[in-house]
Amino acid sequence: MNDILPHKNRITLGSTGNALVLLLMSNAVLFVLLIFFKIFYFMTATSNVASENVALFHKEIFDYFVLPADGSVFLHRPWTILSYMFSHESLLALLSNLLWLAAFGFILQSLAANRKMIPLYLYGGFFGGLVFLICSVAMPHTAHMAQLEGATTAVIAVAAGTTALGPKYKIFPRLNGGIPLWILFVIFIAITLSSSVAAGLPLILAYICAALLGFFLMWSYDRKNRDYCEWMYNLVYRIDDIFNPEKKTIKKNRKGQQLFYKAKGQPYKRTELITQERVDELLDKIRLKGYKSLSKEEKAYLQRASQK
Repeated sequence: MNDILPHKNRITLGSTGNALVLLLMSNAVLFVLLIFFKIFYFMTATSNVASENVALFHKEIFDYFVLPADGSVFLHRPWTILSYMFSHESLLALLSNLLWLAAFGFILQSLAANRKMIPLYLYGGFFGGLVFLICSVAMPHTAHMAQLEGATTAVIAVAAGTTALGPKYKIFPRLNGGIPLWILFVIFIAITLSSSVAAGLPLILAYICAALLGFFLMWSYDRKNRDYCEWMYNLVYRIDDIFNPEKKTIKKNRKGQQLFYKAKGQPYKRTELITQERVDELLDKIRLKGYKSLSKEEKAYLQRASQK
């Protein structure tokens, strides 16, 4: 599928509606917002003890964004099962997660277009966080963390899903033929798990769950023709429409409708506007059913898209 469209028509960081850029920006913007509040607490604090100012910031602001390990606290903050995967306090942790997300996310978009990125991210973050919470409550003696923060679980799901789609995908192809993607994934997982041992078993199980889930979702999509991501992508797209009412939604004309005047000749032929969403749908169809499954109009559509 990589070769259906030429390189210039593949999704780039500047493409409209790029899911990878949306995730990167969401993490970065929330980090800046949280740091702004943290600085504000330091500037307006009555205490000269730094640790007390940090504790106050955590209690009144940060703890409402991260996932608590205490089930009773979570019941009062259920939204944290989603917000935690975008929340970072450490700049180093943020940069690490964004770099890995950018690396695997760019490859994922080249293998499966744009529609799998956000669902994989949310699936991994949600179920990874759920495993962390359940294990922390069920096995409190193994939990060494009071809360879970950061995008690591979500990034692991994206990385595992990308590897499931293209384990032999080569990075740095000019370096002795390239390095298989699965090797990069093994390195990433090894670094992540080894640095998390001291955090306790719940966190390690959360990471393993995210990896297995990401692998299963893309394996099912690639081998079993089962797409568990489409409904979530459509949901996110509809929510985006709600919060962006000024965005023009283009109704797709998939029947190749032709319009004529009363004259004998055909004055013009109405053609469907080239959109990234439509291209993504056709690429998904090719991956699931093969290029031969496309209609004549759909093949012509991709041909026109490749010429832009």
